[in-house]
Amino acid sequence: MLLGEILTSLFGIRQEEIERALTVQKQVGGYLGQILIQQGIITETQLVRALSDQLRIPLYHEDDTAADRESVAASLSQELDLDFMVRNHFIPVGFDREKGVITFVTSDPLNNSVEEYVIRSSNYSVATLLSTEQKVKDLSKTYSGDRDSTFVSLQVEDSPERLKEMAFEAPVIKFLNTLLSRAVELRTTDIHIEPVGATYRIRFRIDGILHDIESLDEAFYLATVSRIKLLSSLDIAEKRLPQDGKFSTKIASVFLDIRVSSIPMVKGESVVLRLLYRERLTFDIMQLGIERDHAKTVIDLIARPYGILLVTGPTGSGKTTSLYSMLTRLNNTDRKIITVEDPVEYQIEGINQIQVKSDIGLTFASALRSILRHDPDVIMVGEIRDRETAEISIHSALTGHLVLSTLHTNDSPGSLFRLMEMGLEDYLLNASVIGVIAQRIIRRNCARCSEEHSLSEEVLKEYGLRELYAEHRHLLDGGMAFRKGRGCPACAGTGYKGRMSIFECFEYTDDLKESFLRTRSLETLRAQLRERHAFRTLREDGMLKVMKGFTTVEEILRVS
Repeated sequence: MLLGEILTSLFGIRQEEIERALTVQKQVGGYLGQILIQQGIITETQLVRALSDQLRIPLYHEDDTAADRESVAASLSQELDLDFMVRNHFIPVGFDREKGVITFVTSDPLNNSVEEYVIRSSNYSVATLLSTEQKVKDLSKTYSGDRDSTFVSLQVEDSPERLKEMAFEAPVIKFLNTLLSRAVELRTTDIHIEPVGATYRIRFRIDGILHDIESLDEAFYLATVSRIKLLSSLDIAEKRLPQDGKFSTKIASVFLDIRVSSIPMVKGESVVLRLLYRERLTFDIMQLGIERDHAKTVIDLIARPYGILLVTGPTGSGKTTSLYSMLTRLNNTDRKIITVEDPVEYQIEGINQIQVKSDIGLTFASALRSILRHDPDVIMVGEIRDRETAEISIHSALTGHLVLSTLHTNDSPGSLFRLMEMGLEDYLLNASVIGVIAQRIIRRNCARCSEEHSLSEEVLKEYGLRELYAEHRHLLDGGMAFRKGRGCPACAGTGYKGRMSIFECFEYTDDLKESFLRTRSLETLRAQLRERHAFRTLREDGMLKVMKGFTTVEEILRVS
């Protein structure tokens, strides 16, 4: 049974309350049960009871295990990392060495990292009991690995000298290391540390969705932020201005480049860490989720000797990854490639990369002027932010260079009008622009728990899926195959694991240029693209992914 059905059966929760919570879940992600608790519809105890029924995991009952926990800790501490277990909300309360079974109490039954760790590191199996988050916190205080017991020496203090001392204390170093380790385990791309009300919370962005991880008290928050600032070569004493920095580290054989940004808030600072995984660099156009027809268009465009190709989309839509994939394809000894970026996210061998430094006058525009004297074949401009950068990029394309750049617009046709709003002449655009790509990132169905899923006739009709199938049958080798993730420990119960991109793109041909000059109408340009160029919108490209079983209708509606 679904969780909502169990809650209705056990506690009489109304269906409309379940539907409201499901709507919130589709918009922001997270667990359905936690959303219902936040909305005041159920209690934590009720959620645990329902999860016990759904997952068939017994409930934990207070008994004489308190006397045994110290012996359990002593038995396991030599073989396994108790701190790791406690951090993941799995508290060992029993150990049968003869049977080879460790019994855990947890409030997070969908987190399979502890079970995988135990199986990988020992010959023991895992038995799980369910309890509330508060009970798990109380049980965790038994263990010396508990953060609260090791951190009592820290006092709230704002002086730079004391903050620096706190940043070097062993518990702080240990906490940040374990935080990064957990982030790597969960495939996190960003860590958010921010003040919320009277506390401070940590959230991980996993597959594009933010998830609450834990809350900190003020002393712990100050010490952790100070530690991050020290590693990033930022000013610990400066809390009034935004700061940016970076550092590198190695977590469990994974090399990380971490970009750090701090911004002052009304209460404290908000700090965001962007995690860049060196080992995960697969800059291959065909691995991005691009369809065959779009891939051919893009490969043909970057084969041109000159012109400007624009990649558009909001922040976090994968534009930089797409540009790096194109550069990797062009990167050989016959070409000189120079990039201007802010920041340089990944360093690629064979490509000359320039980091913008606005504080000393090294802007996109000034760097571009100097680049042209270095005889490049291909230029990548990290972002066209102003008229000056746009003009130099356009002139670079006109003087025999292939220019790749990004722009912030909602769709691909709108990019031409965005450049005109910056003050560029239409004839310059027609002479230089060779094509435009727009993209978004979507979550993929979990490969482990996705199953065949049928769509209602109303949904098929509302989004024109049958018509889309008939038009793009050549891209759908096996027909329509709808799938949806059921939710399992591997995907933390979300039904999604991993990401891919959806695209819309077009080559800026002579007939489109003539129409653009004649009408200067965005609607006319869109209509002509659809009539003569088999143009496909972001949503339509996303629905093709739905028909291939890669994702769901709800996920496409979330981003397009």
